[in-house]
Amino acid sequence: MFVNSGYSCDTWVAMQDATADGSVILGKNSDRPPMEAQPLVHIPRLKHKRGAKVKCTYIEIPQVRETYEHIGSKIWWTFGYEMGMNEYGVAIGNEAVWSKEPYEWDTGLLGMDMLRLALERGKTAYEAMHVIIDLLEKYGQCGSCEYPGEWGKANYHNSFIIADPHEAWVLETAGRYWAAKKITHGVYSISNIYTIENDWDEAHPKLVEHAIEMGWCNSKEDFNFARCYGDYWAKDSPNPGDMQIRRNASLELLKKYYGKITPATMMMIARDHHEGTRVEPRWGAPETFWATVCMHDNPKSGYRTAASMVAHLRANMPPLLRQVYWHSFSVPCVNVFKPFYFHGVKVPANYAKGTSTYSSDSPFWWANRVKLLCDLNYSVLAPVTRSVFDATEEWELKRAHTYEAMALQLIKSGKEKEAVKVLQQFVDENCQRIEKEYKMLNEILPEMVKTAKINYLYLDYLKDWTSKKGVPLPLE
Repeated sequence: MFVNSGYSCDTWVAMQDATADGSVILGKNSDRPPMEAQPLVHIPRLKHKRGAKVKCTYIEIPQVRETYEHIGSKIWWTFGYEMGMNEYGVAIGNEAVWSKEPYEWDTGLLGMDMLRLALERGKTAYEAMHVIIDLLEKYGQCGSCEYPGEWGKANYHNSFIIADPHEAWVLETAGRYWAAKKITHGVYSISNIYTIENDWDEAHPKLVEHAIEMGWCNSKEDFNFARCYGDYWAKDSPNPGDMQIRRNASLELLKKYYGKITPATMMMIARDHHEGTRVEPRWGAPETFWATVCMHDNPKSGYRTAASMVAHLRANMPPLLRQVYWHSFSVPCVNVFKPFYFHGVKVPANYAKGTSTYSSDSPFWWANRVKLLCDLNYSVLAPVTRSVFDATEEWELKRAHTYEAMALQLIKSGKEKEAVKVLQQFVDENCQRIEKEYKMLNEILPEMVKTAKINYLYLDYLKDWTSKKGVPLPLE
């Protein structure tokens, strides 16, 4: 079926009544195999010829006549994204889930492919959800979700939270079957286990009938989607207890800050390691025995957070300011979120750089090397790194408010092109500042390691992977 599936991802959402400003805010941590690069790409709105095809990760499918502008967190070797947002304020995060339905290996779409195609083709959360459903039923979800020859071979099914400035949908799939739940208030999260039980709003027309035929339940009254379709002890799948703990962690934090949730709150949740709970890491975040929202890799799972998104979706703003994509490379606990916009405001081109081996000109690898350096003595180096990036994020959040207010006034005056320039200036200044900070940290942290000494439980594992990826670390 699959091997070395490791751990994967958390996605969570706060609706208008739960946020401080009446917006919708979606967060996601993407957890992927060791040192797999996940650059950030910004694709413009494009028109396509009639009859054109689009090459996805494993298959070609018919292209639509027009695809929408979007920003996506793209695993270096796939067509699709782990998470992303489009020009209409549709934001999506997906999760791996394990079901009793058969796993297809031959020809089909990855969940990540469907996520990207939904961003390219959906103007609302509901529309994007049905793009995924149509693709799922026509092509199926199949193919290895891990790069051949590196970590293993994995196949899983997918769940999604799909949000826009007005509503969100939870879509959970099992093979070509699915159930969907509309979220209009409160908070919600998913984390590698099925969450929809008897409370769906839409579903595959034969969802219940199929479960009865397979002997997973006795009747319609007995049917429970999560219980009937979920395979919680599938070979090599994550421990469901770990996944439930992670989901509980994000939900509890969302409920704790209900009515006061901001993008900064979602960044805090993205950095959670169960601090202050019964499963708080015994020796620090990189050596935890439990899967955490901010995931650090270890020799058993290998999976770690490769990138994070906080999508701020504001229905009361004009299109240029309606959606903000806050993005972090690598584990967010020792990295920094940066804001990006649409409709003429560009993500720096070098953010799309990054492949399977270390490269000093890739922002992903700047961030991932900082993570690896901090792992070597987390209790000493993480606070140093956090002090740098805490100041940056505080500055960003204040400046974002200032620049967005300037842009809004220009838009109201009919000067949208000038508003675009204002936001581009903010993005460029911010990214240039962060680049300098990464270069500084990549210089001083190795010297600090030599002084503080290495204090890391999984050093042999780290040596093996840094050798494979060519990452320069002071490991001797």
